[in-house]
Amino acid sequence: MKYLLSAVMMTAMTSAMAASDTPMFNVVNLEASASREVANDLASAILFVELTDTDPARLSDKINQTLAAAIKLVKAQTAVQNGGTGYATYPLYGKTNKQEGWRSRGELRVSSRDFAVLSKLLAQLQQPIAGGLPMQLANVSYGVSEGARSKAEEVLIEEGLQDFKYRAALIQKGFAGKSWKMINVNVNTAGGYRPQPMMMKSSGAMEMGRAADAPIESGESRLTVNVSGSIQITE
Repeated sequence: MKYLLSAVMMTAMTSAMAASDTPMFNVVNLEASASREVANDLASAILFVELTDTDPARLSDKINQTLAAAIKLVKAQTAVQNGGTGYATYPLYGKTNKQEGWRSRGELRVSSRDFAVLSKLLAQLQQPIAGGLPMQLANVSYGVSEGARSKAEEVLIEEGLQDFKYRAALIQKGFAGKSWKMINVNVNTAGGYRPQPMMMKSSGAMEMGRAADAPIESGESRLTVNVSGSIQITE
């Protein structure tokens, strides 16, 4: 019985391999897509503080104090998410190629779906912070939140598949085939992120008074679903 079972399995495997090696005819590769503009409902910003000093330890303390004070302000706003911080230090050299000091840069990333709250917070962070220094705004980017993206993609996937089927039917008709069947299909999504550079305020302008709320105009992002695959035309 053991040998009989092995023989049956070997026969089945040989048949499967033979079937996979059989050349396929009337196979057509095609693509389809669906896209639409979706309102951005998420804003993300990067702020930074950059300083120079001859003492790297003193420099690190100033940067860290500013970041700590900034994070405290961020945590006070429940509608704003802290995206983390970054820190980098590099030496400064003079004309004689002799090291003259150090320069450090600390970054803070924040995001929110409440644009009004985020705008006011960005203005606060560009003011002298209690326990730290004023930060500068590097850039603001807009995108579609995960929830909104998921809902939009559900509709786009359906539209993309319908367009794929429509094109498959056109190809079948063009080849005078009786029908078509799907061999494989791939569905990919793209889009939904748009960076928007922001002008940084000079320190002099901030010293004259309260920094104005950072302008936030979200706009829209184009979401796209691409459907590609292969079909076989039956004669």
